[in-house]
Amino acid sequence: MKLELEATPQLLALALIGAALAVGLWAYLTRYPAVPARRRGILLAARLLALLALLVASLAPVLRYPETSRARNRLLVLVDHSGSMDLRDLPGGRSRREAADSAAAAVARELGRRYDVRTAAFDAGLGTFERDPAKALAYRGGGETALGDAIRFSLNRVDPDSVAAMLVLSDGIVNRGEDPELALGASVPLFGLAVGRRTDPPTVGIAGVETPPEVILGQPTPLVVSVRQGARESSKGTVRVSEEGRVLGRTEFSLQGAGASARVSIPITLLERGKRFLSVELLDVAGDPVRENKQRLVAVEARPAKRTIPVLASSWDWDLRSLARGIEEDTTRAVVRLVPSGSSQVAPPGGAPRSFASWLEDAEAVAVRYDSDTMTPERADVLMRYLARGGGALLWIDPTPRPPAESALTRALSLQGRLWGQPLGPIATTELAPQGRTHEVSLLNSDASSASAIWKDLPPVEPILSLGMAGSPLQPIVFGSVGNDAIPVVLAGQVGKGRVVLLNAAGLYRWGLTAAGLTGKPGIEGTFFGGAEHWLAGGWEDRPVRVTAPDITPEGRPIAIRVATTPPALGTGAEATVTARAQGAKGARTAEAKLAPGGAPGEFSGALGLPAGTYTVRGRITRGGRLVGTDSTRIAVGTQGIEYETLAADPTPLTRLADRSGGAAAPLDSAGRVLDRLRSPDLVRVRLAEMDLFHNPLLFAILILALTLEWSLRRRFHLM
Repeated sequence: MKLELEATPQLLALALIGAALAVGLWAYLTRYPAVPARRRGILLAARLLALLALLVASLAPVLRYPETSRARNRLLVLVDHSGSMDLRDLPGGRSRREAADSAAAAVARELGRRYDVRTAAFDAGLGTFERDPAKALAYRGGGETALGDAIRFSLNRVDPDSVAAMLVLSDGIVNRGEDPELALGASVPLFGLAVGRRTDPPTVGIAGVETPPEVILGQPTPLVVSVRQGARESSKGTVRVSEEGRVLGRTEFSLQGAGASARVSIPITLLERGKRFLSVELLDVAGDPVRENKQRLVAVEARPAKRTIPVLASSWDWDLRSLARGIEEDTTRAVVRLVPSGSSQVAPPGGAPRSFASWLEDAEAVAVRYDSDTMTPERADVLMRYLARGGGALLWIDPTPRPPAESALTRALSLQGRLWGQPLGPIATTELAPQGRTHEVSLLNSDASSASAIWKDLPPVEPILSLGMAGSPLQPIVFGSVGNDAIPVVLAGQVGKGRVVLLNAAGLYRWGLTAAGLTGKPGIEGTFFGGAEHWLAGGWEDRPVRVTAPDITPEGRPIAIRVATTPPALGTGAEATVTARAQGAKGARTAEAKLAPGGAPGEFSGALGLPAGTYTVRGRITRGGRLVGTDSTRIAVGTQGIEYETLAADPTPLTRLADRSGGAAAPLDSAGRVLDRLRSPDLVRVRLAEMDLFHNPLLFAILILALTLEWSLRRRFHLM
């Protein structure tokens, strides 16, 4: 056993102890001639013993020595319970999982006296470590294989200094999570037993699905499916794509020869926007009992060819035409003209009336004439609900001012308007307000200096109202100068959770049509109106609560859900809940869970277990009984299928991990070499133990004993 002694000498302490030693020697050798030499020797020995104890303490010594024990030498056994382990390709018709479970139980029995054996099963997650393999191997699994995550989580759950070795029983297929080599590092030696045949089984499966970044509504979009067969001479069948039972497309495939593959393109047409979940299936494949590799659930994002921006106004004037041109300079945007109908509905010109709310359901932003005809209390309430969700609204005061009736919207804006004695005409030249020097809308895609010059060069406009803004959430970002007066022309701010831009001027069309003719410089229709729309649409990112969850979760696995406030500052007393509601014909199914506070302020996390299907998940945060905010997202539970793209066992990852960490790997039917290494007495986890001698009770006892002994002897010898 190798011992190490480390000391940290303190020079001042050593000097004082040396002086005390010299004084003690001088005193007992010269000052007490009448005391017999034997007694003086005893007194001197007691003094020297005390000084020696002080000397050792002043050096602050630390003794290090290796320590081993059965309690600190654990063997972690990780058993693969992923979907590919259910394949029955072993003698006797046994599955890979059955063989691995049996071997893990045998290892626990045989090496139980040599190690503290702990067993856990894993797939995309990691089960609990148990001394009883039967309890650990009850873990259902069936998902993808995340060996790297399992290794990382294992070393996080168990003190790495207590682990002598790690044994992994797996088919070696890794298709999810962290790189196993990075997770393992050089912390412990890993041993591997590879389970399963290295040849492809005689089956046909989906080898991959290529989804487009976006699907345009109403337009055929190709979905490319890769089909591959294993040890089969020939195969044929059908690839079908469907959404919630509605078939979107299908095509036939034919494969010739073992290992053959084909890429099949299937045009699909989606009719609803947002996140959609498509089921890809292989049908009519004869002589193939394996079903797990013949279905796949994928997520795609569907959107209209153009994002629509409703513009609600009683009449269509030059200013609104300029607004439409500016927005539609972005070819992905389209303006939809609407006119009021009654007190609550709106309609396209010549079209059937619909509720205002229905037009706002999918709108990124909306433009509305801010007058009494258009902004009735009913439509104002709808617009306030839209802003509360994070929508964006451009409000344009009508050139013939007719202030809207009092409503929740007018109270939220808190603007005081006063008519001019007579129309001013287009006499106001524009300039940046102080707040406008940093605002996205007024900067016109340039810096403050350039934007300021652009605004000054624009043709003059006509201010409509003299506005008072005391208590208003809107701030002026562009002024109109009339003599010495600065009149707010463009205002912007946040109302509720949404964004608002208010225009208080007429004749803005001249900024686009005639600016080039008057000043020789380009107009700003696109940069101003288009930029305003983009800023308003960004209000959705300002929502106070966000919920996140995986798009697709395999059936049988809890869905990890996170709900957080933005910005992440909430204080104490907040609570979060999440509700999942099934979509489609069976939409009555719901599940709810209360989330636990996460590591960061304003963050909550938890999990829901749901059956296969498509769900809308809504997160909700409250504090002190008051709602902070809500958010929702669509998710699906089903088969991702990545686990079944490759079914041939691959011992290479286990061999590479074993070689790099100092372990060993072998096929399960040749496990002798691996077991011999695990039985070796050299495979121990040696911990370097430390003993702090400075704080050792024995050293303190010696010091007290020596001082007490000297004091007692001096009294007995009549030297005190």
